Amino acid sequence: MVKFRKIKKRRVFTLVILIILGLWLLFRSKNYEIEYIINDIKIIEKYNKSSKTYEFLFQVKDNSFYIQLKSSYKHKKKLVNEIDIKENDNTICIIPKLKKLDLYPLCQKDGELVSYHLIEDEDFDFKSYKKELAYTEKTYNNVNMYYLNDKKYYLWNYKGFYILSNKGEEYLEIFNEDVYNIPLTIKVNTNLLIANYDEQYIFNKFYVINSKKDTYKELELKNEISFDSYFLGSDKNYAYLFDKNNKVEYIIYPKKLKAKKFSKNDKGKILVSGEWETISINTLASKEELFTYDRITNYILDNNVLYKVQGDFKTKLSNQNIKYIVFFDEDEVYYLVDDKLYYYSDRDGEVLVLKNFEWNFNYKNMIYIF
Repeated sequence: MVKFRKIKKRRVFTLVILIILGLWLLFRSKNYEIEYIINDIKIIEKYNKSSKTYEFLFQVKDNSFYIQLKSSYKHKKKLVNEIDIKENDNTICIIPKLKKLDLYPLCQKDGELVSYHLIEDEDFDFKSYKKELAYTEKTYNNVNMYYLNDKKYYLWNYKGFYILSNKGEEYLEIFNEDVYNIPLTIKVNTNLLIANYDEQYIFNKFYVINSKKDTYKELELKNEISFDSYFLGSDKNYAYLFDKNNKVEYIIYPKKLKAKKFSKNDKGKILVSGEWETISINTLASKEELFTYDRITNYILDNNVLYKVQGDFKTKLSNQNIKYIVFFDEDEVYYLVDDKLYYYSDRDGEVLVLKNFEWNFNYKNMIYIF
């Protein structure tokens, strides 16, 4: 009897394991690519499990529309169940409707992919996709505030930062004398790292600003660093700086107030499309090499026109003459038009954030967004 019970328990246990394994095999994420047709529109649908992204290519007559978005795996294929088409002489828009995923209208005008926010023709009614924003305009030290988008803005004002958010405004002073340019400044997650510009030619400490507390601490360096240096970029919680004068690459950990040499044997390292590669010190010294990242969405300026780039497709986002991209992530991009800071998102379109007359003259490394 005891032996029979043991055998029965083993069988139950084995059955449970097989059921769990079967469910895992059934519902685990997997790469796939399928092709199907809805309303004479050819759709190529892909999922990449390593990047956790869906891709959709819509082919309408001679027009192609493309979208790539981050999403968890949905365990079903053929996610598009309906597509509406709106068109006139020079414009065509499609409105895909998906199971468990939200997409905005995708448009072409005069043969160019454009944001649906740029379509003003009465034949195209996208009001249901556009959110009305409540502006509260006010001014702080000659900076006009419009819509802050629940972000915090650090604006350089030569001795320190104006700090603006929906919770209020304050000023964080750092240096004793006016500093007009602060190129040795970099955002690292929720921290801002800035060289000690009270020194000249060389410096031996950074200031680390905590954007959550709006306070700063000092990061003392074991080695003196030349101001003839540049930041290659940041990765996770670290910043990487190259001292051109002394030909040394440093890794800096602002959160722990630590820094050390990163280059060895005349070799440094650089991120290329999100992957580490070895690079010679002489190359880093002769040309400013910057990190590049493996993003599904990038934003670029082409002849002062702003585009969103995904895969081989680029979409025009604004009709304005844009001089500088300040910051972007997958969903939003912040940029300057004359002395005005805007952001764009597919949800909100183009939105005015701040205006500062000083940005007509000095704007690079002047704005940090958290």
